Amino acid sequence: MSLSNDIWEIPAQTTDIEGLDAQGRPDPAYAQAIGLVPARAGARVLSTLIELVVALVIATPGAIAGTNLVLQGAADPTALLARTDLIWILLPLIVSYALMFVYTLVQLILHGLKGVTLGKAACGIRTVNVRTLEKPGFWRGAVVRYLILAASFLVPAVGPLLVIALSPLFDPERRGRGWPDRAAATWLVDVRRGLNPYDGKRMRIARKQITTEVHEAAPELPSLATPVDRDAPAVYVPTGRFSGGVVGAHRAAAPAAVASGAPAAASGANAGAGAPVAAVPSLATPAGGPAPAPATPAPAAPAAAAPALAAPAAAPASTGAPAGGFAPPATPAAAAWQPPTIAPVETPAAPAPALAPETASGPDAPRAILVIDNGERIEVRTATLIGRAPATGDGDGDARLVRVPDETRSVSKTHVAILLSRRGVVAVDRGSTNGSSIVRDGAEHPLTPGHPAELRAGDVLRFGDRSLRVEQA
Repeated sequence: MSLSNDIWEIPAQTTDIEGLDAQGRPDPAYAQAIGLVPARAGARVLSTLIELVVALVIATPGAIAGTNLVLQGAADPTALLARTDLIWILLPLIVSYALMFVYTLVQLILHGLKGVTLGKAACGIRTVNVRTLEKPGFWRGAVVRYLILAASFLVPAVGPLLVIALSPLFDPERRGRGWPDRAAATWLVDVRRGLNPYDGKRMRIARKQITTEVHEAAPELPSLATPVDRDAPAVYVPTGRFSGGVVGAHRAAAPAAVASGAPAAASGANAGAGAPVAAVPSLATPAGGPAPAPATPAPAAPAAAAPALAAPAAAPASTGAPAGGFAPPATPAAAAWQPPTIAPVETPAAPAPALAPETASGPDAPRAILVIDNGERIEVRTATLIGRAPATGDGDGDARLVRVPDETRSVSKTHVAILLSRRGVVAVDRGSTNGSSIVRDGAEHPLTPGHPAELRAGDVLRFGDRSLRVEQA
């Protein structure tokens, strides 16, 4: 038995870093596309000053105690060491420098793992690795950067001014990266005006939107739902369309000819044959019974008399046997069947249904009035799609598109739909990323994607980080 000499090589798994150009350098256009905004020069300088002021406040008691010890020791070292209260003289110095050590260590750890320090948190700044746009790391991203900043103070006034304030102006990429940031491969971003890089969910969404290939919109297909007028009585309220097909179809009422009880006309084929056709009694107004309510709201009209059952036409006199050789027996004229005489029945008029609010105020009145959190008012007269960049899909028809700007990208392109129903308006989540919910009476009710939820006056509809208030419904 021979052993094979083949060696199987497993290729090393490498992680592809998004946002690098062909030379492997960070691409500023990619960072701008996903929503990262460089920190402003004033905010960077202010954050550094805040950290320095806190450090001076902590170190001042120790500096005063150390200066006092140096002066007393220079005058009489023996007498200073012989004092019984020497420990109380040294205590401010020990406490001050211990607090300074803890403050510096906490600053380094937070900066390396979370990209934030005391000054950066106050100014809305975060530090990221310029290549990966993730945490900068402890040693290079935090320690190296702070060592360069500390070295700049060896030259009073000029060193900090040159390193902290002026060096970001010489950044060829114009992203405000100074000499400490270049040495530590870091970049300071503004989380108040742009995307927070440490918000994992939104970073994944932003990266996916950049890398996902956008296909051209498919041609609009005709709707499978039955088109009806706005005020027609609905049997089923539509909710939306998905890949499985039509979720709901709005059905119209029965035709007026059937509802009014008009007898059906004979077809042309039967009329030409000359055969007797009996009249079909109306099902809308049965004789001797109450009439059902009309299918559509209409003023009550005097009911017509119930039609009598038509008698079958008498067979024509036959002079001979038919071709088949069989002759039916003759029926005496006196014994012929006569239809019973039925007196006209007065049909009680159905009570007129109450007019809906939109009928009372005219057909062009809005079904609802929505107020977005930025003050924009929307009058809902037809199906309305709300989102960051809404677009109609199959079955949406001539829906109104309402664009809601959202720099944080918490709102999906087509986030929620406001549809009309028989009783008012409903909200339908269109499968958004961050979901939707209705706040009513202090309680929040999440929406299930594709399922309608009734909107009432006073409700607050939340979609992503944005919201709107139902002023009228």
